[in-house]
Amino acid sequence: MKTKIFFLIASVFILISCSKVKSNYSRFDEFPENHQWKRSDAKTFDFTIDNDSQSYDIVFKFSHVFDYQFNSVPINFVMETPDGNKEKFAIDLKIKDSSGKQLADCSGDVCDLTLAIKDNIKLAKGNYKITVTNSFKGPYLPNVIGVGLEVNGKN
Repeated sequence: MKTKIFFLIASVFILISCSKVKSNYSRFDEFPENHQWKRSDAKTFDFTIDNDSQSYDIVFKFSHVFDYQFNSVPINFVMETPDGNKEKFAIDLKIKDSSGKQLADCSGDVCDLTLAIKDNIKLAKGNYKITVTNSFKGPYLPNVIGVGLEVNGKN
């Protein structure tokens, strides 16, 4: 019995230590007021890169209520680098596939969708700022639980 427990603990330790993804930054902001993301409500995520010898993934997180009424959502990003340069880009975040099936992982009434907005990129050392807004036609985007950002280093 002791041998089985030892091998179980050793296996878990090996799996954890062999992970190639290291989260450098993770933050999620909720919209407590009726789950409305106002068009004027820009979310800013500040993070620091200390190791410029590895690659990174920057992942956008979007949580919404189950059975979202839109197939996609227009999202805008502005990424400011340590040298002051700003890169602006927009995505049409797909919520449902062509058959109407939700693309998010849902648990109860909450659905979480993640999308790598920058994949396997080199980032210089320093402070970064990413500002996220929506460009929905109305004054607010309904049924949004929250948005977040995660920066993962790769070995």
